Amino acid sequence: MGKSELSKEIARIKGEFVGADESKLRVLEGLIEQAAFERLYLKQLNAHAVSTGLVEFHPENAKIQRTLPVSAEIARHSAALTNIMDKLIKHLSPSIMEGDEGLEEYE
Repeated sequence: MGKSELSKEIARIKGEFVGADESKLRVLEGLIEQAAFERLYLKQLNAHAVSTGLVEFHPENAKIQRTLPVSAEIARHSAALTNIMDKLIKHLSPSIMEGDEGLEEYE
């Protein structure tokens, strides 16, 4: 994963929050960078898992299985990315006034 790839991913994530408060974007810059890293790393892990699989089977008895370490890493980094993105969405998405929920045009 190169710096340019990471920079592109950071820009892509920031692009998802067009119109967000600039001061909040600056404060959350570290989380945005970490989200970009986690996403790129997950792509690498998933590519590796496609070639190796997530589970290893015993050659003589297919009922004997062992989960490969890449499986746990994918789960760990996926959870981290989900957590980070939830926080970014909570703080950077435009807020809808409570009780309104964007339904005023249907009344």
